[in-house]
Amino acid sequence: MFKVSWFPELLPEEKLIEEKIINIIKKNYQQIWYTPIETPAVERNSVLTAKWGDEVSKQIFWLYGLAQWCEDKKDYSLHFDLTVPFARFIIDHKNELTFPFKRSQIQKVRRWERAQKWRFREFYQADIDVIWESEKNFEFYDAEIVFTINKTLQNIFSELKINETFTIKLNNKKIISWFLKWINLDEKILEITSIIDKKDKISQEEFINLLKKERLTPNQINQITDFTKATIDKITPLNEEMGKWINELQNLLNNLQNLWVSNIQVDFWIVRWLDYYTGMVFETFIDNNRKLGSIASGWKYENFTKFIDNKFSFSGVWGSIWISRLESFIFEKLELNKKTTTEYLIINFPETKKESLNLLISLLNQGKQVEYYPNNDKLKKQFKYADKKWIKYCIILGENELKEWYYLQKNMITWEQEKIYLK
Repeated sequence: MFKVSWFPELLPEEKLIEEKIINIIKKNYQQIWYTPIETPAVERNSVLTAKWGDEVSKQIFWLYGLAQWCEDKKDYSLHFDLTVPFARFIIDHKNELTFPFKRSQIQKVRRWERAQKWRFREFYQADIDVIWESEKNFEFYDAEIVFTINKTLQNIFSELKINETFTIKLNNKKIISWFLKWINLDEKILEITSIIDKKDKISQEEFINLLKKERLTPNQINQITDFTKATIDKITPLNEEMGKWINELQNLLNNLQNLWVSNIQVDFWIVRWLDYYTGMVFETFIDNNRKLGSIASGWKYENFTKFIDNKFSFSGVWGSIWISRLESFIFEKLELNKKTTTEYLIINFPETKKESLNLLISLLNQGKQVEYYPNNDKLKKQFKYADKKWIKYCIILGENELKEWYYLQKNMITWEQEKIYLK
Protein backbone atom coordinates (compact mmCIF):
# COMPACT_ATOMS: atom_id res chain seq x y z
CA MET A 1 0.00 0.00 0.00
CA PHE A 2 1.54 3.29 -1.12
CA LYS A 3 -1.47 5.57 -0.61
CA VAL A 4 -1.50 8.12 2.23
CA SER A 5 -3.97 6.83 4.81
CA TRP A 6 -7.26 8.54 5.73
CA PHE A 7 -7.36 10.57 2.53
CA PRO A 8 -10.21 9.19 0.39
CA GLU A 9 -9.41 7.50 -2.90
CA LEU A 10 -12.41 6.56 -5.02
CA LEU A 11 -12.83 3.86 -7.63
CA PRO A 12 -14.79 4.80 -10.78
CA GLU A 13 -18.05 3.34 -9.46
CA GLU A 14 -17.62 5.31 -6.21
CA LYS A 15 -16.69 8.55 -7.96
CA LEU A 16 -19.81 8.29 -10.13
CA ILE A 17 -21.96 8.08 -6.99
CA GLU A 18 -20.12 11.03 -5.43
CA GLU A 19 -20.68 13.16 -8.54
CA LYS A 20 -24.36 12.24 -8.52
CA ILE A 21 -24.65 13.26 -4.85
CA ILE A 22 -22.92 16.58 -5.54
CA ASN A 23 -25.15 17.28 -8.55
CA ILE A 24 -28.28 16.61 -6.46
CA ILE A 25 -26.99 18.98 -3.77
CA LYS A 26 -26.17 21.72 -6.30
CA LYS A 27 -29.61 21.44 -7.88
CA ASN A 28 -31.43 21.69 -4.53
CA TYR A 29 -29.28 24.51 -3.16
CA GLN A 30 -29.59 26.63 -6.28
CA GLN A 31 -33.33 25.98 -6.54
CA ILE A 32 -33.73 28.03 -3.33
CA TRP A 33 -31.23 30.55 -4.68
CA TYR A 34 -28.15 29.84 -2.61
CA THR A 35 -25.50 31.41 -4.84
CA PRO A 36 -22.35 29.33 -5.44
CA ILE A 37 -18.97 30.78 -4.47
CA GLU A 38 -15.46 29.40 -4.15
CA THR A 39 -12.62 30.33 -1.81
CA PRO A 40 -8.95 29.25 -2.05
CA ALA A 41 -7.80 26.01 -0.46
CA VAL A 42 -5.04 28.09 1.16
CA GLU A 43 -5.61 30.81 3.77
CA ARG A 44 -3.33 32.91 5.92
CA ASN A 45 -2.74 31.45 9.36
CA SER A 46 -3.66 34.80 10.86
CA VAL A 47 -7.18 34.20 9.51
CA LEU A 48 -7.46 30.48 10.32
CA THR A 49 -6.22 30.84 13.90
CA ALA A 50 -7.82 34.21 14.68
CA LYS A 51 -10.75 32.71 16.56
CA TRP A 52 -9.39 29.68 18.43
CA GLY A 53 -5.60 30.01 18.17
CA ASP A 54 -3.80 26.93 19.50
CA GLU A 55 -6.91 24.73 19.27
CA VAL A 56 -7.11 25.23 15.51
CA SER A 57 -3.36 25.19 14.94
CA LYS A 58 -3.40 21.52 15.99
CA GLN A 59 -5.91 20.71 13.21
CA ILE A 60 -4.52 22.52 10.18
CA PHE A 61 -2.04 21.34 7.54
CA TRP A 62 0.76 23.91 7.49
CA LEU A 63 2.35 24.79 4.14
CA TYR A 64 6.09 25.35 3.91
CA GLY A 65 7.80 27.29 1.16
CA LEU A 66 4.59 28.45 -0.55
CA ALA A 67 6.11 31.89 -0.77
CA GLN A 68 9.91 31.69 -0.69
CA TRP A 69 10.24 35.36 0.12
CA CYS A 70 8.32 35.01 3.41
CA GLU A 71 10.37 35.33 6.57
CA ASP A 72 8.05 32.83 8.25
CA LYS A 73 7.42 29.81 6.05
CA LYS A 74 4.40 28.97 8.21
CA ASP A 75 2.37 31.94 6.98
CA TYR A 76 -0.13 29.75 5.12
CA SER A 77 -2.18 26.58 5.68
CA LEU A 78 -4.87 24.52 3.98
CA HIS A 79 -8.31 25.55 5.22
CA PHE A 80 -9.80 23.19 7.83
CA ASP A 81 -13.41 24.26 7.19
CA LEU A 82 -15.33 26.59 4.87
CA THR A 83 -16.81 28.89 7.53
CA VAL A 84 -13.66 30.78 8.56
CA PRO A 85 -12.66 31.44 4.92
CA PHE A 86 -16.24 32.57 4.29
CA ALA A 87 -15.95 35.10 7.13
CA ARG A 88 -12.82 36.48 5.45
CA PHE A 89 -14.61 36.42 2.07
CA ILE A 90 -17.47 38.54 3.47
CA ILE A 91 -15.08 41.21 4.75
CA ASP A 92 -13.08 41.30 1.51
CA HIS A 93 -16.19 41.50 -0.72
CA LYS A 94 -18.70 43.31 1.49
CA ASN A 95 -19.11 46.17 -0.99
CA GLU A 96 -19.85 43.76 -3.87
CA LEU A 97 -22.52 41.69 -2.11
CA THR A 98 -26.20 42.31 -1.44
CA PHE A 99 -27.31 41.47 2.10
CA PRO A 100 -28.86 39.25 3.27
CA PHE A 101 -26.41 37.22 1.19
CA LYS A 102 -27.19 33.56 0.50
CA ARG A 103 -24.21 31.40 -0.47
CA SER A 104 -23.59 27.78 -1.31
CA GLN A 105 -20.13 26.26 -1.38
CA ILE A 106 -19.08 22.69 -2.13
CA GLN A 107 -15.35 22.15 -1.64
CA LYS A 108 -12.88 19.84 0.01
CA VAL A 109 -11.30 20.75 3.35
CA ARG A 110 -8.29 19.20 5.08
CA ARG A 111 -8.13 18.68 8.81
CA TRP A 112 -5.45 17.04 10.91
CA GLU A 113 -7.53 15.10 13.40
CA ARG A 114 -7.71 11.61 14.81
CA ALA A 115 -8.67 9.43 11.88
CA GLN A 116 -11.30 6.74 12.34
CA LYS A 117 -14.12 5.09 10.42
CA TRP A 118 -16.28 7.71 8.69
CA ARG A 119 -13.88 10.50 9.71
CA PHE A 120 -11.27 11.62 7.19
CA ARG A 121 -8.44 14.11 6.99
CA GLU A 122 -9.69 15.30 3.61
CA PHE A 123 -13.42 15.53 2.99
CA TYR A 124 -16.14 17.36 1.10
CA GLN A 125 -18.44 19.86 2.76
CA ALA A 126 -21.57 21.21 1.08
CA ASP A 127 -22.35 24.46 2.88
CA ILE A 128 -25.16 26.96 2.69
CA ASP A 129 -25.32 30.23 4.63
CA VAL A 130 -27.43 33.32 4.89
CA ILE A 131 -25.51 36.28 6.31
CA TRP A 132 -26.57 39.80 7.22
CA GLU A 133 -25.40 42.88 9.10
CA SER A 134 -25.55 42.12 12.81
CA GLU A 135 -27.98 44.81 13.88
CA LYS A 136 -30.70 42.98 11.95
CA ASN A 137 -32.27 39.55 12.42
CA PHE A 138 -34.00 37.23 9.96
CA GLU A 139 -35.55 34.46 12.02
CA PHE A 140 -37.18 32.74 9.03
CA TYR A 141 -33.79 31.79 7.58
CA ASP A 142 -33.27 29.38 10.51
CA ALA A 143 -36.17 27.36 9.16
CA GLU A 144 -35.17 27.80 5.51
CA ILE A 145 -31.68 26.38 6.16
CA VAL A 146 -33.11 23.31 7.95
CA PHE A 147 -35.77 22.90 5.23
CA THR A 148 -33.16 23.07 2.44
CA ILE A 149 -30.86 20.52 4.10
CA ASN A 150 -33.82 18.19 4.75
CA LYS A 151 -35.16 18.48 1.20
CA THR A 152 -31.70 17.86 -0.27
CA LEU A 153 -31.05 14.76 1.84
CA GLN A 154 -34.49 13.36 1.00
CA ASN A 155 -33.73 13.78 -2.71
CA ILE A 156 -30.34 12.06 -2.33
CA PHE A 157 -31.93 9.09 -0.56
CA SER A 158 -34.77 8.94 -3.08
CA GLU A 159 -32.69 9.20 -6.26
CA LEU A 160 -30.10 6.69 -5.02
CA LYS A 161 -32.85 4.39 -3.69
CA ILE A 162 -31.48 4.37 -0.12
CA ASN A 163 -34.20 2.84 2.03
CA GLU A 164 -33.33 4.68 5.25
CA THR A 165 -34.93 7.44 7.33
CA PHE A 166 -33.21 10.24 9.19
CA THR A 167 -34.10 12.70 11.96
CA ILE A 168 -33.02 16.31 12.38
CA LYS A 169 -32.42 17.09 16.07
CA LEU A 170 -32.82 20.75 16.99
CA ASN A 171 -31.97 22.99 19.91
CA ASN A 172 -31.40 26.64 20.73
CA LYS A 173 -28.02 26.96 22.39
CA LYS A 174 -29.08 30.07 24.29
CA ILE A 175 -31.49 27.94 26.32
CA ILE A 176 -28.74 25.77 27.83
CA SER A 177 -26.51 28.84 28.26
CA TRP A 178 -29.17 30.61 30.34
CA PHE A 179 -29.87 27.44 32.30
CA LEU A 180 -26.19 27.09 33.22
CA LYS A 181 -26.17 30.70 34.37
CA TRP A 182 -29.25 29.97 36.48
CA ILE A 183 -27.42 27.19 38.35
CA ASN A 184 -24.36 29.44 38.88
CA LEU A 185 -22.15 27.96 36.15
CA ASP A 186 -21.94 31.06 33.95
CA GLU A 187 -18.10 31.00 34.09
CA LYS A 188 -18.00 27.39 32.88
CA ILE A 189 -20.49 27.53 29.97
CA LEU A 190 -17.91 26.64 27.30
CA GLU A 191 -16.47 23.75 29.34
CA ILE A 192 -19.88 22.30 30.27
CA THR A 193 -21.31 22.57 26.73
CA SER A 194 -18.17 20.84 25.44
CA ILE A 195 -18.90 17.92 27.80
CA ILE A 196 -22.60 17.83 26.84
CA ASP A 197 -21.57 17.80 23.18
CA LYS A 198 -19.68 14.53 23.81
CA LYS A 199 -22.63 12.84 25.53
CA ASP A 200 -23.46 10.48 22.64
CA LYS A 201 -19.84 9.38 22.30
CA ILE A 202 -19.15 8.43 25.94
CA SER A 203 -20.80 6.39 28.68
CA GLN A 204 -23.00 7.88 31.39
CA GLU A 205 -20.24 7.20 33.93
CA GLU A 206 -17.65 9.03 31.82
CA PHE A 207 -20.08 11.92 31.36
CA ILE A 208 -20.60 12.28 35.12
CA ASN A 209 -16.87 12.03 35.80
CA LEU A 210 -16.12 14.82 33.31
CA LEU A 211 -18.66 17.06 35.06
CA LYS A 212 -17.12 16.21 38.42
CA LYS A 213 -13.69 17.24 37.11
CA GLU A 214 -15.17 20.69 36.52
CA ARG A 215 -15.99 20.72 40.28
CA LEU A 216 -19.74 20.62 39.83
CA THR A 217 -21.80 19.69 42.85
CA PRO A 218 -23.98 16.53 42.77
CA ASN A 219 -27.04 18.78 42.66
CA GLN A 220 -25.71 20.71 39.62
CA ILE A 221 -24.94 17.44 37.83
CA ASN A 222 -28.47 16.16 38.49
CA GLN A 223 -29.97 19.47 37.33
CA ILE A 224 -28.01 19.32 34.04
CA THR A 225 -28.97 15.68 33.43
CA ASP A 226 -32.65 16.31 34.15
CA PHE A 227 -32.75 19.50 32.08
CA THR A 228 -31.22 18.01 28.96
CA LYS A 229 -33.71 15.14 29.07
CA ALA A 230 -36.69 17.51 29.05
CA THR A 231 -39.08 18.02 26.14
CA ILE A 232 -39.98 21.47 24.85
CA ASP A 233 -43.63 21.17 25.87
CA LYS A 234 -42.66 20.40 29.48
CA ILE A 235 -39.70 22.70 29.98
CA THR A 236 -40.32 25.60 32.38
CA PRO A 237 -38.71 28.98 31.61
CA LEU A 238 -36.67 29.99 34.65
CA ASN A 239 -36.70 33.66 33.72
CA GLU A 240 -37.99 36.00 31.02
CA GLU A 241 -34.82 35.79 28.96
CA MET A 242 -34.87 32.01 28.86
CA GLY A 243 -38.55 32.11 27.92
CA LYS A 244 -37.62 34.27 24.93
CA TRP A 245 -35.26 31.58 23.58
CA ILE A 246 -37.76 28.79 24.19
CA ASN A 247 -40.33 30.79 22.19
CA GLU A 248 -37.76 31.29 19.42
CA LEU A 249 -37.23 27.52 19.25
CA GLN A 250 -40.99 26.94 19.20
CA ASN A 251 -41.35 29.46 16.35
CA LEU A 252 -38.69 27.54 14.42
CA LEU A 253 -40.70 24.32 14.91
CA ASN A 254 -43.86 26.07 13.72
CA ASN A 255 -42.13 27.40 10.59
CA LEU A 256 -40.74 23.96 9.79
CA GLN A 257 -44.15 22.37 10.20
CA ASN A 258 -45.54 24.99 7.79
CA LEU A 259 -42.79 23.92 5.37
CA TRP A 260 -43.91 20.28 5.76
CA VAL A 261 -40.77 19.19 7.58
CA SER A 262 -41.93 16.43 9.92
CA ASN A 263 -38.77 14.44 10.72
CA ILE A 264 -37.61 16.87 13.42
CA GLN A 265 -37.10 16.50 17.14
CA VAL A 266 -36.05 18.91 19.89
CA ASP A 267 -33.04 17.55 21.75
CA PHE A 268 -31.40 19.66 24.46
CA TRP A 269 -28.24 17.50 24.23
CA ILE A 270 -27.46 19.12 20.85
CA VAL A 271 -25.30 22.10 21.83
CA ARG A 272 -22.11 22.30 19.68
CA TRP A 273 -19.43 23.58 22.02
CA LEU A 274 -17.64 26.24 19.94
CA ASP A 275 -18.56 29.68 21.20
CA TYR A 276 -19.63 31.30 17.93
CA TYR A 277 -22.58 28.92 17.74
CA THR A 278 -24.98 31.21 19.52
CA GLY A 279 -28.56 30.25 18.66
CA MET A 280 -30.30 27.49 16.73
CA VAL A 281 -28.21 24.31 16.34
CA PHE A 282 -29.09 21.06 14.61
CA GLU A 283 -27.59 17.65 13.83
CA THR A 284 -28.95 15.01 11.45
CA PHE A 285 -28.77 11.29 12.18
CA ILE A 286 -29.74 8.21 10.19
CA ASP A 287 -32.29 6.53 12.44
CA ASN A 288 -30.83 3.01 12.25
CA ASN A 289 -27.19 4.04 12.35
CA ARG A 290 -26.30 6.53 15.08
CA LYS A 291 -22.70 5.23 15.11
CA LEU A 292 -22.21 6.91 11.76
CA GLY A 293 -22.53 10.29 13.46
CA SER A 294 -24.19 13.37 12.04
CA ILE A 295 -24.56 13.54 8.25
CA ALA A 296 -25.62 17.21 8.25
CA SER A 297 -25.31 20.02 10.77
CA GLY A 298 -26.10 23.68 11.18
CA TRP A 299 -26.24 26.56 13.59
CA LYS A 300 -26.77 30.27 14.01
CA TYR A 301 -23.86 32.59 14.72
CA GLU A 302 -23.61 36.21 15.81
CA ASN A 303 -20.80 38.65 15.02
CA PHE A 304 -18.83 35.89 13.38
CA THR A 305 -16.60 38.24 11.34
CA LYS A 306 -15.38 40.22 14.36
CA PHE A 307 -12.66 37.70 15.17
CA ILE A 308 -10.95 38.68 11.88
CA ASP A 309 -11.63 42.41 11.96
CA ASN A 310 -13.45 44.06 14.86
CA LYS A 311 -14.69 46.90 12.61
CA PHE A 312 -17.12 44.60 10.78
CA SER A 313 -20.02 42.75 12.34
CA PHE A 314 -22.05 40.22 10.40
CA SER A 315 -24.30 37.45 11.69
CA GLY A 316 -26.02 34.55 10.00
CA VAL A 317 -27.14 30.96 9.92
CA TRP A 318 -25.32 27.99 8.39
CA GLY A 319 -26.02 24.43 7.32
CA SER A 320 -23.85 21.74 5.78
CA ILE A 321 -24.05 18.19 4.44
CA TRP A 322 -20.99 16.09 5.25
CA ILE A 323 -20.64 14.53 1.78
CA SER A 324 -17.67 12.26 2.48
CA ARG A 325 -19.28 10.69 5.55
CA LEU A 326 -22.64 10.31 3.83
CA GLU A 327 -21.17 8.75 0.70
CA SER A 328 -19.13 6.25 2.75
CA PHE A 329 -22.40 5.04 4.23
CA ILE A 330 -24.07 4.97 0.80
CA PHE A 331 -21.18 2.96 -0.71
CA GLU A 332 -21.88 0.26 1.90
CA LYS A 333 -25.59 0.24 1.06
CA LEU A 334 -25.36 0.05 -2.72
CA GLU A 335 -24.09 -2.59 -5.09
CA LEU A 336 -21.44 -0.53 -6.81
CA ASN A 337 -21.06 -2.35 -10.10
CA LYS A 338 -21.42 0.47 -12.59
CA LYS A 339 -17.89 1.50 -13.54
CA THR A 340 -18.60 3.92 -16.37
CA THR A 341 -21.10 6.48 -17.58
CA THR A 342 -20.87 5.01 -21.09
CA GLU A 343 -24.25 3.88 -22.41
CA TYR A 344 -23.16 2.54 -25.81
CA LEU A 345 -20.10 0.60 -26.95
CA ILE A 346 -19.46 0.51 -30.71
CA ILE A 347 -17.96 -2.86 -31.63
CA ASN A 348 -14.74 -2.68 -33.65
CA PHE A 349 -14.92 -4.07 -37.21
CA PRO A 350 -11.91 -2.89 -39.30
CA GLU A 351 -13.84 -3.12 -42.56
CA THR A 352 -16.50 -0.63 -41.33
CA LYS A 353 -14.29 1.62 -39.18
CA LYS A 354 -15.08 4.80 -41.15
CA GLU A 355 -18.85 4.26 -40.91
CA SER A 356 -18.57 3.27 -37.20
CA LEU A 357 -16.70 6.48 -36.38
CA ASN A 358 -19.28 8.50 -38.32
CA LEU A 359 -21.96 6.80 -36.21
CA LEU A 360 -19.96 7.65 -33.07
CA ILE A 361 -20.03 11.35 -34.02
CA SER A 362 -23.74 11.19 -34.81
CA LEU A 363 -24.59 9.62 -31.43
CA LEU A 364 -22.39 12.10 -29.56
CA ASN A 365 -24.19 14.97 -31.32
CA GLN A 366 -27.45 13.49 -30.04
CA GLY A 367 -26.11 13.75 -26.48
CA LYS A 368 -25.49 10.02 -26.07
CA GLN A 369 -22.59 8.61 -24.02
CA VAL A 370 -20.60 6.48 -26.45
CA GLU A 371 -17.29 4.61 -26.52
CA TYR A 372 -15.52 2.97 -29.47
CA TYR A 373 -13.71 -0.29 -28.74
CA PRO A 374 -10.10 0.37 -29.81
CA ASN A 375 -8.90 -3.05 -31.05
CA ASN A 376 -10.09 -5.72 -33.47
CA ASP A 377 -10.47 -8.34 -30.74
CA LYS A 378 -12.79 -11.30 -30.91
CA LEU A 379 -16.45 -10.39 -30.52
CA LYS A 380 -16.69 -12.33 -27.26
CA LYS A 381 -13.87 -10.27 -25.73
CA GLN A 382 -15.50 -6.99 -26.78
CA PHE A 383 -18.82 -8.09 -25.22
CA LYS A 384 -16.98 -9.07 -22.02
CA TYR A 385 -15.44 -5.58 -21.86
CA ALA A 386 -18.93 -4.06 -22.07
CA ASP A 387 -20.17 -6.35 -19.28
CA LYS A 388 -17.26 -5.51 -16.99
CA LYS A 389 -17.87 -1.79 -17.41
CA TRP A 390 -21.64 -2.19 -17.07
CA ILE A 391 -22.26 -0.72 -20.54
CA LYS A 392 -25.89 -1.31 -21.42
CA TYR A 393 -25.80 -1.43 -25.25
CA CYS A 394 -23.36 -2.74 -27.82
CA ILE A 395 -23.65 -1.42 -31.37
CA ILE A 396 -22.82 -3.89 -34.14
CA LEU A 397 -22.09 -2.36 -37.55
CA GLY A 398 -20.34 -5.01 -39.65
CA GLU A 399 -20.22 -5.52 -43.41
CA ASN A 400 -23.53 -7.42 -43.52
CA GLU A 401 -25.34 -4.68 -41.58
CA LEU A 402 -23.77 -1.94 -43.67
CA LYS A 403 -24.99 -3.57 -46.92
CA GLU A 404 -28.58 -3.07 -45.75
CA TRP A 405 -27.75 0.30 -44.12
CA TYR A 406 -28.61 -0.51 -40.50
CA TYR A 407 -26.85 -1.43 -37.27
CA LEU A 408 -27.81 -3.80 -34.46
CA GLN A 409 -28.28 -2.39 -30.97
CA LYS A 410 -27.72 -5.26 -28.52
CA ASN A 411 -29.05 -4.93 -24.94
CA MET A 412 -26.33 -6.49 -22.75
CA ILE A 413 -28.77 -7.12 -19.90
CA THR A 414 -31.62 -8.80 -21.80
CA TRP A 415 -29.59 -9.83 -24.92
CA GLU A 416 -32.38 -8.49 -27.11
CA GLN A 417 -31.36 -6.94 -30.44
CA GLU A 418 -32.96 -4.07 -32.30
CA LYS A 419 -32.39 -3.04 -35.92
CA ILE A 420 -31.84 0.69 -36.27
CA TYR A 421 -31.49 2.09 -39.81
CA LEU A 422 -28.78 4.59 -40.60
CA LYS A 423 -29.84 8.03 -41.73
